Amino acid sequence: RLKGQQQEINNFIQKKDAVDEENARLKNECSILNQKLKDKSQELKDTEECTKKKEEQNRLVIKNLKEENEGLNTCCADLINDLEKLRKQKEQWKTEKSGSDARIK
Repeated sequence: RLKGQQQEINNFIQKKDAVDEENARLKNECSILNQKLKDKSQELKDTEECTKKKEEQNRLVIKNLKEENEGLNTCCADLINDLEKLRKQKEQWKTEKSGSDARIK
């Protein structure tokens, strides 16, 4: 009976050792996974920061382009007004020249 109990104890010790090994393996795997999680979390954070910076840069570029576009539109409107004035002046001069030419004849 004593031999049977000793064998049973040995079996329990073997099972405990196997469970301890599995536990150590799982703890190691968990540790590795936690490190991967930390790494991926940091990568995500870095990516989000980079995305925010790029979005802000894009907003600034768009704002500057809109302002530049408004300036160019104003400049174009001024040039169109100047062109219209010059056309009117040209017509006026043609009329005056025709009158002068007619008087000269």
